[in-house]
Amino acid sequence: MKKDMTERRATIRQEIVELLKLRPITPFDISGALKISERDAALHLAHAITSASRKHRVEITPAHCKTCGFVFKDRRRTTKPSRCPNCKKGQVESALYYIREGR
Repeated sequence: MKKDMTERRATIRQEIVELLKLRPITPFDISGALKISERDAALHLAHAITSASRKHRVEITPAHCKTCGFVFKDRRRTTKPSRCPNCKKGQVESALYYIREGR
């Protein structure tokens, strides 16, 4: 069940920025908190990070493979990788995003 737009006081991206200021969070966590799909959360997250980086310091802990430890350090997309390019397993931990106040 989708929320009616009149119920929202802020835009989805503004709500994401506020969530990111509280603690490190994944797109999956954002989707649960805002009741949107994980794919939509990742899409909005990318835009929220871009706009938030003008005023705040955005910290990203990259996604990594739970099996072999491979780190997706150069990945720019906010969606979770489906599998590890090193060991080909699907045990990938999603990236964490966090906003620190100030630059």
